[in-house]
Amino acid sequence: MISSIPEGRYAVATSGAKTYAYGCMTRVGITPPPVTITADDKRLKAGKPAPDPFILAAECLGFDPKNCVVFEDSPSGIKAGVASGATVIAVCTSHTRSKIENCGAHYIVENMERVKCEPVGEGKDMKLKFTVYL
Repeated sequence: MISSIPEGRYAVATSGAKTYAYGCMTRVGITPPPVTITADDKRLKAGKPAPDPFILAAECLGFDPKNCVVFEDSPSGIKAGVASGATVIAVCTSHTRSKIENCGAHYIVENMERVKCEPVGEGKDMKLKFTVYL
């Protein structure tokens, strides 16, 4: 998924501390993006389930959260994404569907292979088209 999203068009917003988050991403071959919001970010007033991490990430990217898509695997993260105004795709990777299905996500998928991203247009007019295979 990440390789299909152009640089500068995605962020990570996690409840993990910076060292933990960067370590996890690096271990699975993901280069942490320039916009990575972690639990110990001094700019945050509140963490998940408050929407602050997603709002801050969107602002840092230069987008309105309402024009963003959040991928989340935890109940508190799903609630935070919904509260931010973003479209939320819940992923059943760390919690069962029954634990996350009533958290307000717009879509629920079993894993990230169920979502495809395609850039449409170029430059500042570029949009990202997400297709969700339920």
